[in-house]
Amino acid sequence: MKELAFALNSELYKLRHRKKYYVMLIIGAAVCALRWGGSALLSRVSGGAVTVGGSIPLEMLSFSAELLVPIMIFMAVTDMFTGEYSADTLKACLLKPAVRLKVMTAKAGAAFLLAAAAMVIMYFVCLLFQALSGGGFSRAGAAFAAYMIDLVPLAGVVLLCVLVNVCLKGPSAAMLLSLAVYAVMKYMGFYVAGSESFLFTAYAKWHTLFIGAALPFHILISKIGIVAGSILVLYFVSYMIFDKKDI
Repeated sequence: MKELAFALNSELYKLRHRKKYYVMLIIGAAVCALRWGGSALLSRVSGGAVTVGGSIPLEMLSFSAELLVPIMIFMAVTDMFTGEYSADTLKACLLKPAVRLKVMTAKAGAAFLLAAAAMVIMYFVCLLFQALSGGGFSRAGAAFAAYMIDLVPLAGVVLLCVLVNVCLKGPSAAMLLSLAVYAVMKYMGFYVAGSESFLFTAYAKWHTLFIGAALPFHILISKIGIVAGSILVLYFVSYMIFDKKDI
């Protein structure tokens, strides 16, 4: 465990010192500000006759969980795998007292923690704009629970990107392929009927299974099984490839 903790801390240190992740969060905050500003402008133009209510954190959850944070994940995983492979620095990670399984786990874990931090930050930014708009902190608890629950399928997104990266050597190709595979899996349901029932990417709004109308137990278990099974398969397949990869 000490080796894993050391490797994880090392990967988090690398991510904390890359400015592009802060830029992505600023972009996310700007999008949230536009949502707030648009509502305020609409209310002003209509003289208060038209107002846009609701929970801003919940309204912005799809943007955060399905677009902003996945892009940050792709950037982080690419930096830690093919980016380091291309720069010939990945060997240094393997020289440390940690086997390849722990190195890969630490890198994937760092990407997931980055995603978790981004989700929490976006939640509080949206909550702030909601308070500024006069909405107070209504449904703040439910919104926070939704943000945390939606981290589960994001773990699958992390490992999907890890799998792409351990199969490739170039960071540009890995980034583009990760985006392409995610987009295809995300929107396959529009083209292939029924495909969304077995793809974990269809459950980005994971919170809807637990917050709101209750689903029958057998349906809930099957959906949990799809996501959990996908995460396990992606993890072990990624490790098998990474363990055999010539570094």
